[in-house]
Amino acid sequence: MELVVQKNSTKTARTQAAKRKVQSVQTDMQKTPESELTSVEEYFGEVWNRYLEKYEKLQG
Repeated sequence: MELVVQKNSTKTARTQAAKRKVQSVQTDMQKTPESELTSVEEYFGEVWNRYLEKYEKLQG
């Protein structure tokens, strides 16, 4: 497979700029503390309750 690099290509420039932007965003983000995270059971419990509420509204 042959790699072709075009130095004056606007597509290449945009790709490089996008990579830099992604890297800067990743470094600015902080992790959520463990105490604020919900468990899998809590999350899907909330999703299930919302589903049931919507279903009841559709039936009633």
